[in-house]
Amino acid sequence: MVERPEDSSYGANLAAANTLFAASRDTRSVLTTYIDPITGQQQTTSLWMTNTGGHNRSRDDSGQLKTQSNRYVLQLGGDVGQWSSNGIDSFRLGLMTGYGHARSTTDSQVSGYSSRGSVDGYSVGVYGTWYADAAHHAGLYVDGWTQYGWFNNSVNGQDLNEQDYNSKGFTASLESGYAFNIGNNPAKNAAYYIEPQAQAIWMDVKADDFNEDNGTRVTGDGDGNIQTRLGVKAYMNAYSERDKNKDRLFQPFIEANWIHNSKDFGATLNGVTVSQDGAANIGELKIGVNGQLNKNFNLWGSIGQQVGNSGYSDTAGMLGMKYLF
Repeated sequence: MVERPEDSSYGANLAAANTLFAASRDTRSVLTTYIDPITGQQQTTSLWMTNTGGHNRSRDDSGQLKTQSNRYVLQLGGDVGQWSSNGIDSFRLGLMTGYGHARSTTDSQVSGYSSRGSVDGYSVGVYGTWYADAAHHAGLYVDGWTQYGWFNNSVNGQDLNEQDYNSKGFTASLESGYAFNIGNNPAKNAAYYIEPQAQAIWMDVKADDFNEDNGTRVTGDGDGNIQTRLGVKAYMNAYSERDKNKDRLFQPFIEANWIHNSKDFGATLNGVTVSQDGAANIGELKIGVNGQLNKNFNLWGSIGQQVGNSGYSDTAGMLGMKYLF
């Protein structure tokens, strides 16, 4: 059976709507508290912004369709409250919003036809993070967030009318990790950490069911996916001798993750289902750096590469900044 390229465009749109705003604690930067070394006063209120761009490649489960997509996401947020139960730990609560878009192209290796998909959407949400050690971010942490997103979608098949439809729904995350201090080097003003992490994200953005202009019934598949991540992060907190007493701190890191998706994103057209292949189990490697440039300003960035089966891959770069006051 020859599959239509539009099948994968619908699936790519639903995958994007569910994953554009999915994030980890580190997306908002781990350097969240500045403590004055003389007064001990904490600057705990912050505003942050992240910019993420990515490129994804995948095939469908029949092997006929190849899809490439590009995306951009802007997220903004800020802490609105902080509490401590013992003067050492801290719980932070914040609000966030975002805009994202994705554009995909699917080519059929059988028919030679192609199609294009697009997604534009917004999100609003709330997040919270608890640290056992607020000053050093060592030991246990727990992070969670929930967001509501709404999206305008379109699919344009070759020589066919553009089909416009909507999608909307909730996503939510629960994450935890434990940072172990494995060594210190006073001569280099450095401390070394290993941090195992685990995260689960519920993705329940649903696309509207509708009929194409030609009468084909379209339904989305894959909402309700549970994405789990198990990984380990190695990082160093350090500053140069010339930056001593200048409120500067740099944290280079490397991170490896295994990611599992419980469902494949796809679409059913007149009872025939075509799904994205290769994303059930994904390996990820990420490198980056977090920087406290002064007591008021943080800057961070990362580059990550994911590889799955059947030619699945995803490359992403992120740049973020935060102002504390």
